[in-house]
Amino acid sequence: MTKANVKKPEAASPEESFIVDEATDAVLRLQLDKFEGPFEVLLYLIKSQEIDIFDIPIVKITEQYIRFLELLRDRNLDVAGEFLVMAATLIHIKSKMILPVEQDDEDEEVEEEDPRLDLVTKLLEYRKFRDISKRLQEMEDMRENWFARSVKPDIRPDEDGEEMLELGLYDLIEAFRSVLRFITDDLAHTVIGEGASVDEKIALIEERLASEKSIAWMDLFRECRSRVELVCCFLAILELCRMSKIRAHQSGTFGEIRLFARENAAGTGE
Repeated sequence: MTKANVKKPEAASPEESFIVDEATDAVLRLQLDKFEGPFEVLLYLIKSQEIDIFDIPIVKITEQYIRFLELLRDRNLDVAGEFLVMAATLIHIKSKMILPVEQDDEDEEVEEEDPRLDLVTKLLEYRKFRDISKRLQEMEDMRENWFARSVKPDIRPDEDGEEMLELGLYDLIEAFRSVLRFITDDLAHTVIGEGASVDEKIALIEERLASEKSIAWMDLFRECRSRVELVCCFLAILELCRMSKIRAHQSGTFGEIRLFARENAAGTGE
């Protein structure tokens, strides 16, 4: 392999685009296009001030977020609907936080669920999905800087005698792009939180391949209930391929992709 001397210009990070003065909490500089949505803005506000995401000072964060929207308006920038929805959500949480605590007949405080809990759960899910997406983008960028010599593809017949091409890492990444295009719109928008994990998906795939000859690629993703679970499933497949425990084969250029356990998978380690 030969590495090409190609270097992409680095995009400004949100930290360089949105700066909050620690003394006045005033927004000093802003480039809206660096923030992909309201969750990105909230995560930056939390990170820049070293706030515990599980104990968000909702009054302070709400005030800063509203100033963010006012700055957009002052610059005659259109405010996307999702930013306004987040503002309404923050104001609603703030109002619940400042209301007097309800008491029972014996003057004891009634324990209620923290109104910030749902927001924190969604922020954690968004951050997890964002970080995974960033890693996949880095892998794709690294691939663009390398050129490999052509090699004879590994073609094997399946049980019906049909020739099947073994897929590599970047073939799987492209296949996963198709999954994201065709499946994510149908996923439920419920928040699963931290329920999905790569280790759980690895165990699931290994268990199924212990009793089945092969697994249909798309069937695994159709069983996912959230975008985070979908990405965890893909990373589990990549990890099993890296450990030489499974192989992915496709029948034809646009044929079905199936996962098989490798014959020498038993006892394979990292």
